[in-house]
Amino acid sequence: GNMGRSMGVVALAALLAGPALADQAQTRFTVSAVVPKRVTLTVLEQPSQLALSVEDIERGYKDVSARYQVRHNDSRGYLLHLAPRVGLTRHIEVRGLAAEFVLGDADLAIRQASAGRLHDFELAFRFVLDPAARPGSYALPVHVTAAPL
Repeated sequence: GNMGRSMGVVALAALLAGPALADQAQTRFTVSAVVPKRVTLTVLEQPSQLALSVEDIERGYKDVSARYQVRHNDSRGYLLHLAPRVGLTRHIEVRGLAAEFVLGDADLAIRQASAGRLHDFELAFRFVLDPAARPGSYALPVHVTAAPL
């Protein structure tokens, strides 16, 4: 039984070596490159500060809209990260995505399906204020970033 198998291996080796020598002039290389997933988010419009007036605090919330552009190279889309800065708001309502989201104390990662390499979108934030909030100028209570899937 063993003899037959080793004969087969030798024959196969000769078969593989034969054409390779004859076709040396036309060797083709297949090069596969792994393209790193890249996602960059550009802020097109977003207030640098959140200005709270006495009226805002009496009303209990402040509405802010912002526009972003995401460039990415993955046909499946990307992840949009929303990170709240805790303290000023009780929660943040986010509109402008496939669904409405409410941001509490935890970060939110939302999968964005975007066939194109460029995705422009607008988000409307409603910052529902903490009762202890005071009038003044604050860093925007949400940080928006994007990352590969």
